[in-house]
Amino acid sequence: MKHRWWLCTFILLSLPAWAEVYTWKDATGRTVYSDQPPPGQKANQLNIKVTPPPKAEASAPAAKAVDKGNDKADLARQAEDLNRKIRAENCLRAKSNLSSLQLNGRIRLPGSNALASDAQRNDMIRQSEQDVATWCK
Repeated sequence: MKHRWWLCTFILLSLPAWAEVYTWKDATGRTVYSDQPPPGQKANQLNIKVTPPPKAEASAPAAKAVDKGNDKADLARQAEDLNRKIRAENCLRAKSNLSSLQLNGRIRLPGSNALASDAQRNDMIRQSEQDVATWCK
């Protein structure tokens, strides 16, 4: 009986605040709780006010960062480290793309099955060389 009370309490407290809750006795004499009254049977409507759980504060991580002594200089260093990592990855991709274009004689056009002409291939190589120069300085 004690466990049934806790289960009913949990169910009732977990319902949305606007939900209506009905209770009645079934044919076997057990108390039934539901969000809908039974058809053709008298049910009591319960007036239950459920408070929503407290929202997690979005500013908590920011407060912890301030507590740890992080300041604008630390954030700038972190941003620069991240930018350095992204530049290194882009440089590696640009070099790989250029190497692939230079080694392969026949190149398919992006998004197509057609082969690139020599002029198109040379344009792609030129663009890849510019990408390498941009990302690998």
